[in-house]
Amino acid sequence: MLPPQQYGKNLLLAKKIIIRQEYGQLGNILFRLANALGFAIEHGYRVEDYTLAFCNYHDGSSNIRFFEDYHPFQFFEFPRPKVRLSNRIKWRLKDRLNKRIECIENFDPTFNLQKLDTNKSYELKGFHFGSGELAFKHRSQICDILRFKESEILPIENLINEAKKRYDLLLGVHIRQNDYKSFYDGKFYVTPEQYLQTVDHFKSLHLPSQRIGVVVCSDDGEALKKIQDNHQDYLFPNGTIAQDMYALSKCDYIIGPKATTMSSWASFIGESMLLQIDKSIDPFELTDFQSVQRLEPFSPFFN
Repeated sequence: MLPPQQYGKNLLLAKKIIIRQEYGQLGNILFRLANALGFAIEHGYRVEDYTLAFCNYHDGSSNIRFFEDYHPFQFFEFPRPKVRLSNRIKWRLKDRLNKRIECIENFDPTFNLQKLDTNKSYELKGFHFGSGELAFKHRSQICDILRFKESEILPIENLINEAKKRYDLLLGVHIRQNDYKSFYDGKFYVTPEQYLQTVDHFKSLHLPSQRIGVVVCSDDGEALKKIQDNHQDYLFPNGTIAQDMYALSKCDYIIGPKATTMSSWASFIGESMLLQIDKSIDPFELTDFQSVQRLEPFSPFFN
């Protein structure tokens, strides 16, 4: 493994990983990019990801606006280039410059980047590119590289700081609705009412004296408004997808649906404990919450 300070000086950086095709929403893109970064940091690669400029959550705007560093123009590049002009040239010539790089197309959740020859460059195309324990091994550096910009973070920091004055513990609830009604024929869809049942059950696991604050995030504005009308003591970020992710990451525990990377990414960056539920709403204990140590989108939760 190369020390980060030697990246710009080492010839190994001629090797690179390219990501040009967008698959999934922001959580999926971050999972793929974070795994690529784990592999790159370990083996001395450069990374260029063009998908952050295009993919969006639900409002039609680019995700690249959410990130603090490494995005002076249209795409993500690691290590950050010293000359910004080179970034712009690469953007314009991205198809020609990377034409001869071996392309690996993969949709198998068991795929591991560590199987690759570390002497070659690659283009990654598809959903599932894990790096095993490397993403967790380099978690701190990856989280710093992919940190959200200050304008996204500050409103949430203010919300959370005020909440911690009133509560001993925060429970984040990720209520995913819109696409989950049809995704896999609704296999992973959980109604807002069912999520609220899990909140009540979670509260029953603690001593009555424990003050529990509830942070609710959802892609369904109508569902949020209804919950807000009936639970005015709950906390609602009501911001961008980046702000929802960050708010969940600041919670001690997170409840979300299965087969989603959004709340899993929040758990990863915040080291929060995560429980993924389905419509069966089986009873659970605090011991059922897990920390996310590998960024594998549909493993072990895609069952």
